[in-house]
Amino acid sequence: MRTGRLLVILVAIGAVAIAAIVSLGGSDDGGGGSTNASKPAGNAVRVPFAYSPEKEELLAPLVAEFNKDAPEVGGRPVFVEGQVVSSGEAQEKIGKQQLRPVAWSPASSLWGRLLNFQADQEWAPADNPPIVRTPLVIAMWEPLAQTLGWPKKQIGFDRILELATSERGWAAYGKPEYGAFKLGHTNPDFSTSGLSAVAAEYYAATGKREGLTVEDVEKPAVRKQIRDIERSIVHYGDTTLFFAEQMKKYGPAYASAVAMEEVTLLDFNRDRGGQPKLVAIYPREGTFDSDNPFIVLNAPWVTPEQRQGAEAFQKFLAERITPEVAAKAGFRPGDPDATPIPPITKENGADPAQPKRSLSLPEPRVLARIKSAWREDRKPANIQLVFDTSGSMGEEGKLEEAKRGLQTFFTQLSPRDRVGLIAFNDRVFPLVDVATFGSNQAELQRTVAGLLPEGQTAAYDAIGDGVGKIIALNDDTRINAVVALTDGEDNQSSSTVEQLVQALERQNGQEGEPVRVYTIAYGSQANKAALERIAQASGGKAFTGDPKQIEAVYRSISSFF
Repeated sequence: MRTGRLLVILVAIGAVAIAAIVSLGGSDDGGGGSTNASKPAGNAVRVPFAYSPEKEELLAPLVAEFNKDAPEVGGRPVFVEGQVVSSGEAQEKIGKQQLRPVAWSPASSLWGRLLNFQADQEWAPADNPPIVRTPLVIAMWEPLAQTLGWPKKQIGFDRILELATSERGWAAYGKPEYGAFKLGHTNPDFSTSGLSAVAAEYYAATGKREGLTVEDVEKPAVRKQIRDIERSIVHYGDTTLFFAEQMKKYGPAYASAVAMEEVTLLDFNRDRGGQPKLVAIYPREGTFDSDNPFIVLNAPWVTPEQRQGAEAFQKFLAERITPEVAAKAGFRPGDPDATPIPPITKENGADPAQPKRSLSLPEPRVLARIKSAWREDRKPANIQLVFDTSGSMGEEGKLEEAKRGLQTFFTQLSPRDRVGLIAFNDRVFPLVDVATFGSNQAELQRTVAGLLPEGQTAAYDAIGDGVGKIIALNDDTRINAVVALTDGEDNQSSSTVEQLVQALERQNGQEGEPVRVYTIAYGSQANKAALERIAQASGGKAFTGDPKQIEAVYRSISSFF
């Protein structure tokens, strides 16, 4: 089977790179940047406001409404500058002062705790009013959940973990046709649902519901169980929205279950593209509640006028976001005692009477250790880097910035990942063979540093060659991927984009782990449409970026591993 896949790919050799929009602060869902169209008055009190992407539908129009008729502070109008930024990336950038919002609404208060731990300062107050709420659920296809006894039986994390580590998979429940159990969750460095899911794994592995300690996280038996669970992962990622898109496209063959917030499940079921319904499993041991706090930062860059402006905006949101407004966007009211209203219903896959129990947030140092332990124990990857060195890469400093982007990518890898490098111009140059990063890191860094621009562009051939090399490894125990960057139109490949797309669709439809292609359209001359098609055909994702953004793009792609 694998040999056939390799021959198919080699017939349609290929290449390259591309695109999700990366904002100044980064975005969980490929969106980002300012969410209000009007411009502030010259004397306005500007209030930069960073918020997590799942709230964009809810908050973007409210930001615009507030700015249209804003209150004044000291005789000056307040202007809120909304920006969509993933929770984990915002926490890290605020801690490094690379992102300086006045107000911040991550998906969960746990990110405020981590910010204070990282900065060693109380920049996020201990108590912050929630905007809305949504619990973490295990989203499972309804027929699969019924196989486990849902809805009569309340399923726990222990059952999910048992399935995730079982060699028999669904055959253990009399459904061999469902194949292996495949789990999905986002990268806990970026995403609330990913961090919550991994923390919940630790609670389940230790049998605790509160009081998780660093010593618990470091127990060898617990770490082994987490490693075993993570082996069932399809891949990671920066947002559950990408998982939802893939589930809509590929159905149960893509993943058996995905850890996501209830709001994302409800959005999926509104338009599921002919796929079965997803139902929310609220684990009987308890789950985490994403409280979406409104945090006015106690940071050195926040002025008294900005603080007053942020407080005025928070009051505005509290008045405008009624239970009905929250529900329209798929959220529960911010008040935990308020009753959820439709569309949070059983008919839509949710249960307003659940969850019965909420897990307590671990202490910041425990959360930090969970994240670092996960990096050590996560499912490893086979990654083929494909990199454009054509003559046009020498213009406007593009090559040097892209090389810096690759070096940033290297910092996110595990020594257990296997990585190789292909460069291309008119021809394809396999420069570093795929090997464990722990053994070839120095060679990769040295080779990247020495790349020079020359020649034209054979991107499709290079991508096809990269996919073929990963397929030849015949390794279903790892996440298999190609990360390809190009800055121009392909004008030298022996194959066409149509041939490459068809070959990728074939390999993606066969048994085993597909090779997902993550493309980067680098600059305005890149063929974004072609690179988008290549990424989609493989089940990967397309990104775009210019020299100023490329490091952030590579870091976003690293979230999938």
